[in-house]
Amino acid sequence: MNAKELHETMFKFSHSFFLVDARNHKSDFFAVSPEEMKKYWLCYSGQFLNYVMDGKLKEAWDIIDSIQGNEIMKIGLSLVHPEITWQQFVKKIEYLKSINQPLACVVLTAGRPSLLNGFNDFSRIGPALVNHQNIFIDYGKYLYGEECSLFIYKLCLAEFYYQRGKLLEAEVLVSQTIKEFDKKSEMRLLFAALYLQSKILLAHKENVNAATYIKEIRKYIREVGYAEFSYNLDAAEVLYAFYDGDYALINNWLKKSAPDEYLDFNMLDLYRYMIKIRCYIVTKKYAALVALCEKLRPLLEAGRRHMDLCELDLLLAMSLYSSGNKELAFEALSRALKIAKKHSYYRLVADEGEIMLHLLLEYAEIKGRSPILMRIIELTREMAIRYPLYLKVQIVVNGKFTKMEVDILKLIEQGKCKDEIAEYFLITVNTVKYHMKKIYSKLHAKNSCQAIWNAKLLGIL
Repeated sequence: MNAKELHETMFKFSHSFFLVDARNHKSDFFAVSPEEMKKYWLCYSGQFLNYVMDGKLKEAWDIIDSIQGNEIMKIGLSLVHPEITWQQFVKKIEYLKSINQPLACVVLTAGRPSLLNGFNDFSRIGPALVNHQNIFIDYGKYLYGEECSLFIYKLCLAEFYYQRGKLLEAEVLVSQTIKEFDKKSEMRLLFAALYLQSKILLAHKENVNAATYIKEIRKYIREVGYAEFSYNLDAAEVLYAFYDGDYALINNWLKKSAPDEYLDFNMLDLYRYMIKIRCYIVTKKYAALVALCEKLRPLLEAGRRHMDLCELDLLLAMSLYSSGNKELAFEALSRALKIAKKHSYYRLVADEGEIMLHLLLEYAEIKGRSPILMRIIELTREMAIRYPLYLKVQIVVNGKFTKMEVDILKLIEQGKCKDEIAEYFLITVNTVKYHMKKIYSKLHAKNSCQAIWNAKLLGIL
């Protein structure tokens, strides 16, 4: 693309041009000469967005500072800079109000599944949503237009309620927003709303197949915005595969579609990096997990991305705990819980299921219990019981099973004791114990309950 084409394309940004496209044309944007830049000034946006995606936040500020004579454009870019403070954000919105100048092209979701934690992290203002409804609805008019402002507020409030464990209230609000965004063809907002609804239904343990729900979301975005959302939807599908124990899908995504943090690091891939970290947990690639976490941490700290930092440390803590390093696991968990308690990210913790439950219980015994910690443990216990396959390391059978071993497993499943099993096969109890020892070894089981469970997972029973 030449400078003129890039300039014209940026005019379409809010409806048909996406951040993925800006990334695909990265070299074109940086090839524009300073003379052409003055004439085709929207190319500044392309350079700015690519610097942000690269994590080069100082260079992104330099782009904004270099723009002359276009205050509205500078404000628009400033609003999506990761390092902008809430006070600066409010100041710029107030300026837009004073001159009655809405900015319908500001993309705070950035193709990510969460509105509060999209291009910027506004999850920290969650508690204020309840007490300052009119202010937030008013501000929404200058970002997405007056027609969507009320429902953007409702979606933000739904996300906040979800994190606090108020699932029914969250579901009522998100259902209202889905209808409205669908009617207005606001695909970025619709994507965020549909994803949130899927998380709520998952927490409710409704009769909803996650893979089927993802397919329904794909139908909505097939015609508009597929390029922007499909790669995050693929990652969302992997997230739900963890709950179902679908290792084929997980391994295929990790092999063919997961972002390569060493090839082309891109902050637009933040959601996918979080999913990849979970892949590292189930594949026991703990060194790669730690390296990715520490690569992300300084960028998340610079952008004050509280929710992402909390999630990062939760995943790091589970990894360290699983690898046997409890001391460092508790340190990471302490950092995560400090953020979670401050901003009410209860479900962010609870959704991590069984590994997190064991970690929290041991942490509580050592560090002491508190009402908030026990509430988080309660929510986490519910998810651990509902989704026992979540983030479980894939089981690999140690050798083939003989017919007798399979039959013994079936008898154990039926509740038969060792004496009864010995009678079935006309063998001694010691011989039964010998066969059971071999069965446990092949199934990586410590007892008969684990053996039966693992055998069912592997399709042996």
